[in-house]
Amino acid sequence: MRLQKPVPASAASALPALTAGDRPGKSDEWFYNSFDIRQKSVYDAFRTSAEDPFGQQMIPVTDESDVRDGLPVGDIDTVYQGFLYDHPEMFWLGQSYSYRLSGTDENGETADAVAVIPIPETEEELDGLREEFEASAARIIEKTGDAESDEEYARAVYELLAGETEYTGEAVYDDAMRLQHTAYGAIAEKRAVCDGFALAYRYLLSAKGIPCLVVPGVSEGNPHTWNIAEWDGRWHEADLTWDASLGNEGGSQYFDLTTAEMQKDHTRESEGIAALIPVTDD
Repeated sequence: MRLQKPVPASAASALPALTAGDRPGKSDEWFYNSFDIRQKSVYDAFRTSAEDPFGQQMIPVTDESDVRDGLPVGDIDTVYQGFLYDHPEMFWLGQSYSYRLSGTDENGETADAVAVIPIPETEEELDGLREEFEASAARIIEKTGDAESDEEYARAVYELLAGETEYTGEAVYDDAMRLQHTAYGAIAEKRAVCDGFALAYRYLLSAKGIPCLVVPGVSEGNPHTWNIAEWDGRWHEADLTWDASLGNEGGSQYFDLTTAEMQKDHTRESEGIAALIPVTDD
């Protein structure tokens, strides 16, 4: 997944932001827990904005002393990617966001406030999408049947998504198909591109308490995302997109690979959140 270029805001009113110290505890926020204190302050500002996505309010980025803090725009971009990957249930968030410029430093432009940009245009539309998403996810989980172990469940979900979801490459270029870059696309619409597949898998495994992360990188020269999940005390890599798009309906050719095996035709990003993701034991 590639984030669209963020949208700067010249001026806006602001609501008080959560500071890192006020953050509610969430055990599955891998990237939040991996960020430093300043990155966490940006993450918390995005969290606050997501609580009122139609409020059109810029949320100030504040440090642990509740003092407004300007951060490099590139750092904010990294945090937003981590925020999206931690929260596949927020499928209604766009891949771009807005920010308010506050100055420059040795790293370039800085920003001191952010806001999310929702895909739906109204609360009513969002409510309808959420209802359909939750119902569709429940049906998939029900189809996993009597999977007794985490591995059995992870495989069952993988094969269901690979077999029932169509890879739609045109969505990469069509802004009207933004939901196919989200967990909603793979789970509710049954049509998705790579980030939709990866976010859906992360959502469905996390629903059963199985740690699962989205891995950003490159495959065959193109931006790509896949997953790494943990069960039986070990990490395992998987690429739903390749099994779905290569015609392996219900197949699992790219399920349960080591990092070394995945790297034969996949390359992780060299910076940003990719550096925070574990590798498998070979």
